[in-house]
Amino acid sequence: MTMTRTLRSSAALAAILFAGAAAAQSYGDAATSLSVAPPAGFKAEAGKPHPQFEVTIDISSKTGTPKAVNSTGQLCTLGFKSAAQNAKLTREIVNEQMAKPEWQQLYRDMFETIGTVSDLKLFEHQGFNGIELIVTPKAGPNGQNVRMFTSTLETAKGRTALICVTDQAGLAAALPLFRTLRATIHAPE
Repeated sequence: MTMTRTLRSSAALAAILFAGAAAAQSYGDAATSLSVAPPAGFKAEAGKPHPQFEVTIDISSKTGTPKAVNSTGQLCTLGFKSAAQNAKLTREIVNEQMAKPEWQQLYRDMFETIGTVSDLKLFEHQGFNGIELIVTPKAGPNGQNVRMFTSTLETAKGRTALICVTDQAGLAAALPLFRTLRATIHAPE
């Protein structure tokens, strides 16, 4: 009787662990230590080459929510670009810079080359302040109905960015999920 209960308990535990592992799929890049452990319903995998990053991780929703607006079903790209000039930056320097209006304007200007920026906010991750923006693309298929959620974080190793794209109608519901996803990122320090 006890052996039967133990086997049932072990089988139940294995099923729970397997279901948890199947619910979300983590991914990391060993060379840079960029990684993400997304919440249930998302999967992460090696990304495709990108001109702005040395390494990328593609993130997609297993449920279709939030809605991806491209043909591949990819919802987000997590990217890292090393920056030798950042080597002298401490956490305190980064946090001080990000709080300055002129530094925030630099990020706004950078993204306004591709779209209209709204909702610029600071966020904290791994003890660093980062910048979050919402961008409406100027061009592209159905651009006026597309919204990009971007989160950029500078560390002594370089720049880590999370770029998620959905439609305008689903943005409000997607924002909490994008922020939860951002919280699972490990940016190289």
